[in-house]
Amino acid sequence: MKISLSRGFLLLIAAFFGFATASILAYLIASQPVHLRVAVGPKDRVDDTMMAAFNRILEVNKVSVRLDLVNTSGLQANNELLTKREVDLAVVRLDDPLPTSAQVIVLLRTNVVIAVAPARHKLENFSDLKGKRVGLISRSTLDEPSFNKLLDVFGLKPTDFKLAIINPDEVAEQTKSGRIDCVVVFGVPADPEVAAIVYAVDGTKKNPPKILAVDVGAFLKENSPVASEATIAKHAFPRRMIPDDDVDTVGVPTALVANTVSTGPLRYRLYNNSITDITKNLLERRSELARKVPLASLIAAPDTDKGARFPIHPGASAYLGDTDTSWSTLFSDQIWNVLLVGGLLSSIATGAAGFLKKQEKDPMRELLDRLKAIAERARSATAPEEADELSRDLGALAIDIATAGYERHSSYEEFAPLQLAFENTRDAVEALRRRKQPPAPRPAAAAE
Repeated sequence: MKISLSRGFLLLIAAFFGFATASILAYLIASQPVHLRVAVGPKDRVDDTMMAAFNRILEVNKVSVRLDLVNTSGLQANNELLTKREVDLAVVRLDDPLPTSAQVIVLLRTNVVIAVAPARHKLENFSDLKGKRVGLISRSTLDEPSFNKLLDVFGLKPTDFKLAIINPDEVAEQTKSGRIDCVVVFGVPADPEVAAIVYAVDGTKKNPPKILAVDVGAFLKENSPVASEATIAKHAFPRRMIPDDDVDTVGVPTALVANTVSTGPLRYRLYNNSITDITKNLLERRSELARKVPLASLIAAPDTDKGARFPIHPGASAYLGDTDTSWSTLFSDQIWNVLLVGGLLSSIATGAAGFLKKQEKDPMRELLDRLKAIAERARSATAPEEADELSRDLGALAIDIATAGYERHSSYEEFAPLQLAFENTRDAVEALRRRKQPPAPRPAAAAE
């Protein structure tokens, strides 16, 4: 009978430790951040820089998702990878049709049509370009097709004027020589690359270049599901103080989009939660992100109204509409089981942590010991010159104290003993500095 009880007890202990080990492993696995692959276009361009900086913010704030950047040749290549499901997210321009499985998370910026011409040509509107020589800056494979669509809106054909694809470094020479009458670029005025193109157009301080109006709002409202009315603000290009008033134009959003998943409710839930975290942090931390990448200040939430132009990802919608279903609703039984077992495991863990903490050397105590050693050296020293060396040691120790307080987030009560000890040690060093050496004895002959 005794043997039977012993075996049963050992079996119970083995089962407990097996369950505890499995629970700890499951927790460690579950607590690891979800990694999502995002296509960001050419390396070291604005989208690559922005997403890399955003990923660092996610790491610093211990958000449960990380971004693995995949560099491509541009926005259209990003969309292709998303279509093939080789990435989870992508930065795309919304005039490039999205795959049916993809939906919008946030709008990163709106690329507007910026048509700029030397003042001597006296051009005012995009429709004035008929018969002119136009240079298109193609920063994406999407720019030329979009430009041709814009021509259709105005009833223009490529044969109505001379179109040339030019590089940004050709703008100054070609507009000055007259080989180009107007330069067109798709982008945002705040983008340094776009601003450099505008500033390169020929002009003087008294006669700066002219930003042409692109007024097709009514047509776009009825015929374009993607483009929308936009405005180039007054003095958007401050170095030349142009335009001198708000100018109407059209724009197409660049967005961060994500694929949806349909394999199993748990994976669907985890994936959507990750998208929710990305949406929340992009919108709530955009000011922080803008300090590293200024264009991040243009990040905006997509339209969530019924009949919105772009489909919104469920994960983004959960944050924007605050309609997320809680985990407790989906997994209430599992949560109670975890809490029950977790209570027992946490008690064991607390006891073990307490024991280990006793064995661990307290860094604050070590700092106090170092202060005590400096104070004792100051009191036992005989030469005031030693005060300089002790003062340097005390200065280095002050930095260590400040670092420890910052890293431990110490309260005033926790920090008060160190402050008192530091002040006493400093007083001892200053007392040594003020101490005078006894006068040297006079020679015997002088004494007589």
